[in-house]
Amino acid sequence: MYDSGYVSDPDKVDIFEETVEALTALKDAGYLLIIVTNQSGIARGYFTNEDLEKVNSRMVGLFKENGVVFDGIYVCPHKDEDRCTCRKPLPGLIFKAAKEHDIDVTMSFLVGNSKSDIYAGFAAGCRLNFLLGGEKGSLSRENTVSVDNMADAAEIILTLDGKHPKDNP
Repeated sequence: MYDSGYVSDPDKVDIFEETVEALTALKDAGYLLIIVTNQSGIARGYFTNEDLEKVNSRMVGLFKENGVVFDGIYVCPHKDEDRCTCRKPLPGLIFKAAKEHDIDVTMSFLVGNSKSDIYAGFAAGCRLNFLLGGEKGSLSRENTVSVDNMADAAEIILTLDGKHPKDNP
């Protein structure tokens, strides 16, 4: 997993083929795909809301060109010091997305590349949380799995729910 830091230039947005394949498999199996993201670069003055909208538009467009459509994107533009409830590791945006999309969080999976993502999943009560290979460190929680990439997470999710293509020829 590659973390490029604060991205404010749409031309620097890129997607991984394995992520496209994983998200396609999840979408085909009936899962909603929702992004919940901290973007403190806005509050820090590194980029504007308009810059972020252009970056997100580019990302959504690249995925859409490859057949992946997201069901929602939820953004926290605040810094830690702002103490808002929408900034991960707090679960505010997860709960907002769950309410707006009629999602049972206890049956949901969270996939993230940072400990704050995973802690938000814990706080929200997600069924299982996946820590992608980016951030190292022990998270000894019963409902957490460390995986190398989105493809590995999708494989586990589809297998757990009996929706893996190899289980349903």
